[in-house]
Amino acid sequence: MAGVTFEPGGQRGEAQPGESVFEVARRLEVAVETSCVGQGTCGLCRVKVIGGETLLSPYTEVEEKHLGNVYWLTKVRLSCQARLTGDGEVVVELAPKRQSQSQSKKK
Repeated sequence: MAGVTFEPGGQRGEAQPGESVFEVARRLEVAVETSCVGQGTCGLCRVKVIGGETLLSPYTEVEEKHLGNVYWLTKVRLSCQARLTGDGEVVVELAPKRQSQSQSKKK
């Protein structure tokens, strides 16, 4: 069985092969930023792969469109595009919450 752990916080959920990291997060009620709800059009559901990257599907064209070619340096993926491909443990770190422009102007 595959599993995904979300840091910080250490919430862990089991996953089926083919399931996305985003789908696991939603099932666990882990807050992952999104405006397209996992359709790959907004580019907001970024996670940093800390461990188990070989258990995830290959980097996609959708990810390259939103994130560029820096995955090999940053290990940042779109959680809706990163799908489990086998048994083992994947560990991801959630992106910090972005502040809205109105919140930023108040500071």
